[in-house]
Amino acid sequence: MSDISKTTINLPKDLKKELKKIAIDEETSLSGLIIKMIEEGMSKRNKNDAISGED
Repeated sequence: MSDISKTTINLPKDLKKELKKIAIDEETSLSGLIIKMIEEGMSKRNKNDAISGED
């Protein structure tokens, strides 16, 4: 994994509560969950870009 830098984001309280619940269910931290979600989103985005570029 590459170096990690600290970033602060503001989340609505309700969203933060829901993400914390998911993080607990997945036995990870809130930041770990957010990183995982971002990585999954980027992976899907890259796949979609590759598919659309096949024309």
